[in-house]
Amino acid sequence: NVRSYFSAIVSAEDVENSKPDPETFSKGAALLCIAAEDCVVFEDAPKGVEAAQNAGMSCVVLTTMHTADEFSAYNNIIAYIEDYNDPALQDLF
Repeated sequence: NVRSYFSAIVSAEDVENSKPDPETFSKGAALLCIAAEDCVVFEDAPKGVEAAQNAGMSCVVLTTMHTADEFSAYNNIIAYIEDYNDPALQDLF
């Protein structure tokens, strides 16, 4: 059960506004009692990166479905990860 690895989980069902609104990330940070500037979001979609930026959070981009060029409008990106695939991660699902 992957839920046991997380202290808090926020999904689309838990918020009124979807990405790029920052509500999802802001709510997650609040549940963890962590300031936005201390958060790092991992995202694979431009709207998610924009939501992180709108929340005041840094972002690591997974370029599995979009190219790095598609994220050029955002200034909160601290790293890109291309084609991430870890067999141990697959075993969790």
